[in-house]
Amino acid sequence: MLCAVAGLGMGLGNTASAAQRAQIEALYSTTISSEVSGRIDKIGYREGESFNKGATLVSIDCTSYAAERDRVAAKLASAQAKRDNQEKLAQLQSAGKLEVDLARLGVNESAAELRAARANVARCSINAPFAGRVNGLEASLGQSIKPQDKLMTVVGQELNARVIVPANWLSWLKKDDAVNLSVSETGTPVTAHVVRIGAAVDPVSHTIPIWARLDKTADLRPGMTARAEFPGAPDNAGSKKKQPDTTPKPDASAS
Repeated sequence: MLCAVAGLGMGLGNTASAAQRAQIEALYSTTISSEVSGRIDKIGYREGESFNKGATLVSIDCTSYAAERDRVAAKLASAQAKRDNQEKLAQLQSAGKLEVDLARLGVNESAAELRAARANVARCSINAPFAGRVNGLEASLGQSIKPQDKLMTVVGQELNARVIVPANWLSWLKKDDAVNLSVSETGTPVTAHVVRIGAAVDPVSHTIPIWARLDKTADLRPGMTARAEFPGAPDNAGSKKKQPDTTPKPDASAS
């Protein structure tokens, strides 16, 4: 909202300022939910802690799923032995085509069940889809959960700055243009570059949003604000169009 207000004020009258207000946003954010039922065995990270992509965020007790996997694996081994036996009997003309086909279908069915059982075992460990930080916990150690229960919210380490700029900047602003940010909360200077330009101009304020990818994000958090300056802006980007002088001039012949 702060960005929009600042951008609106600066866009009035079709004038531009080379410095604009920016809002820091996470490129990725999501709610981590369970895909299986069970008891939470481990919570790997607490609120505010950072993690790498692929790190185990939550572990669910997998005893029953592992047992089911082993049972189906044994069933598959039995089906394979039965198939092999039927194929040998068929070579000796002691088994018909139907018996062989049914034995092969039994192997395929057991193999599919084993894939499903292994998938459930894998779902007992919930891994981070991207590098980031825990934004909030919604479950506790030892809690019994069911599929789709929310466990935590996470935000990514990659950050963008969202800036509302005057629409007439589109005459010179391009993707990959440099942006210099001064973060309000920390005073930290950060460099960035434009990665996206909005798809439509606001017809009321004559502004458009852009997004700049931050080159350094270690000390920054989503929700921070910054002053964004554009070193590639033309010299007149911060000045109003000069109006012709219409002040009446004294008549020299009258003196």
